[in-house]
Amino acid sequence: MNKYSADGLFKIAYDHLQKKNFGKSAGLFEKLINDYPENLSVLRNLIHCYMHLGEFEKAETSIRKVISIKPDEPFVYQTLVSILKDQDKLEEATLIIDQGLKKKLINEKWEIQKNFFFPKIPLNKSEIKNYRQKIEKEIEKILDISFKKKLDYDKDQIIVPPHVDLSYSDHNNVELNKKNVLAFKKLFKILNDESFSKRKIQKKIRIGVISEFFTDHTIGKLYKDLIFSLDKEKFETFIFHSQKTNPGEIFNEFKKKEEEGILKNELLPIKLLEKIDVIKNFELDVIFYPDIGLSIEFYYLALMRLARYQITTFGHPETTGSKSIDYYLISKNCVNENTQKHYSEKLLLMNYLPMVYPKPIVKKKLSENDLQRKNIYSCPQTLFKIHPDFDQIIFDIIEMDKKAIVYLIKDRNKVWYKKLINRLSNNNKYDPTKIIFLDPLNYEDYLLHIGKASVLLDPIYYGAGNSFFESMLFGTPSVTLPTEHIKSRLVLGAYKQMEIKDAPIAEDIPNYIELAVNYANRDDIGVLKSKYRNAAEEKLFDTKKAGEEFNKVILNLFNLN
Repeated sequence: MNKYSADGLFKIAYDHLQKKNFGKSAGLFEKLINDYPENLSVLRNLIHCYMHLGEFEKAETSIRKVISIKPDEPFVYQTLVSILKDQDKLEEATLIIDQGLKKKLINEKWEIQKNFFFPKIPLNKSEIKNYRQKIEKEIEKILDISFKKKLDYDKDQIIVPPHVDLSYSDHNNVELNKKNVLAFKKLFKILNDESFSKRKIQKKIRIGVISEFFTDHTIGKLYKDLIFSLDKEKFETFIFHSQKTNPGEIFNEFKKKEEEGILKNELLPIKLLEKIDVIKNFELDVIFYPDIGLSIEFYYLALMRLARYQITTFGHPETTGSKSIDYYLISKNCVNENTQKHYSEKLLLMNYLPMVYPKPIVKKKLSENDLQRKNIYSCPQTLFKIHPDFDQIIFDIIEMDKKAIVYLIKDRNKVWYKKLINRLSNNNKYDPTKIIFLDPLNYEDYLLHIGKASVLLDPIYYGAGNSFFESMLFGTPSVTLPTEHIKSRLVLGAYKQMEIKDAPIAEDIPNYIELAVNYANRDDIGVLKSKYRNAAEEKLFDTKKAGEEFNKVILNLFNLN
């Protein structure tokens, strides 16, 4: 390959990378690397593509090649740590961090970050316990009076909080998350800012809504119509987007609503200090965070007091532990008498789920035979929701129902799938003909898959969200086991809202298994699906009453109803 054609190919490959066509870009960079195996620019871009494609093993091979060429390149250490972390090779990642710190080739933040690591696919409950204890120890170390280190968010010293990772087990995290917030406020002085606007309400309440995911994402689907329901005669609504937000259909809906005078969009700057200044200039009365924890940059914002009232909800169904978040917005159907004990926020109760969910659209139709299939169990969830305790539930279902087929869906991260397979195969009851992992599906095929299932298996401890709404397009029942945590109670709340009296709501794990097998073997499964489908049509999809109630709840904070 001559220089001219190589330069041209690099430009084409890089253009694809900029457009997020990672597969095409990777293919072209692979051609280049065959002729220029030590070209660092090609290798760096190829690694970037592999990471976005979930090809972390290939990314690791490539970054180690870079190390062999230029071992003292700072970029190398941080990238290798990220790649190892995404493969759950946490002990190895920690060793690389220690080497990088010793050579002063890696940001000092990693001294803390390494102790917040947590496996996405834990091998067992003991591993969960060990990493949890490690996190607890690090937080206590930071909070100790002798700890003096300070970090600067705007100097690439962002710490990824353990907030989300800790939520996938059946623990009450309220005290740990409170301490975690205190630790972050100690590390980052700026997070102690409390200089919010205390303006007197004139004609309209100013409400800011902050999320990275107002695009074609679960959060966008769940909450866009709730936000659009805010009465423009009573509210000034400002939507704060991230620089990371990818344009898409939902993002375009927000732009259209601005053209209609319903709201105003604001793209926040990258630097935290600048974000704060922008938000303060709007003199907000309320900030609504739909998903605290899912976005690292907005997790930091949520630890500060930037409005009189600050509210979060089910986008991430875990307590923040932050005194700056006043309320957790949730349906009364999702709580019991003990739920408040798991939340530092005051539960702000609605009669409806706090979301206005549009009915999914599918072009293909399922046959009556498809809708009446028996013995088909599906758990169409991201794999890190599959707790080690859930493994035995799957095995027990298969043992009780000899015709059972259990489907799971591979994640974009191929390593997680391999790790889960290894965990399952350690059980002598594992049968790969009974537990089938589907390749990632396009949206329509995914909907058709859950429509063909006899029953969905709601993961224990951290249940379904968006997927339950999608399943109700076909009326496929979900077996669920509510705990005292909201994160396991959305399906319960939805069933109550739909007024389903005979829903498969389990009392304990043996009852969960029994219900799953009974429902998957019902002769009237087609009739049952029709019943659920009709109830969803009437009481779950496009629930304008939820939007109306959302307006009232916010107005009530100011005694303006």
